Amino acid sequence: MKKRLKIYKFLQWFRELQEEQARVRAHNASLNLQKLREEREIIEEEFKECQSHLQEKQIFTGDELKGWFSYFEVLSEFLEISDKKIEKQERALQELTDDLLKKHLEKRLIERLYQKSLNAYKEYNLKIELRTLDDLILLRKGRYLDQN
Repeated sequence: MKKRLKIYKFLQWFRELQEEQARVRAHNASLNLQKLREEREIIEEEFKECQSHLQEKQIFTGDELKGWFSYFEVLSEFLEISDKKIEKQERALQELTDDLLKKHLEKRLIERLYQKSLNAYKEYNLKIELRTLDDLILLRKGRYLDQN
């Protein structure tokens, strides 16, 4: 029974370590998602600034219009790429969060099994001690009866 307790203790430590690693991965994914959203905001701000600049200046040459058009195409491509990256990172974060929950539940299960085994071990030792005590009491009573 002591061996089982040692095994559960080791599993408890191992699951705790796995949970901590999952927590770190989820945190890093969250930071990456935040960074991607900030990058997208920067691109949107640039897009809006260019639009406001175009609205202020109303006379353009053909080359200027071609340049602005190609710049807007590049910005819109960057926005699409950014959206795809954000979506991918959100899925990864969701998977990591689910994994973290799974690791936490596994750790809790091992903790409960450890406590259950520990209680059974203590109960077993208590029963043995009580039997030994009963045997000693019976031996003492037996001696007392033999003397009388």
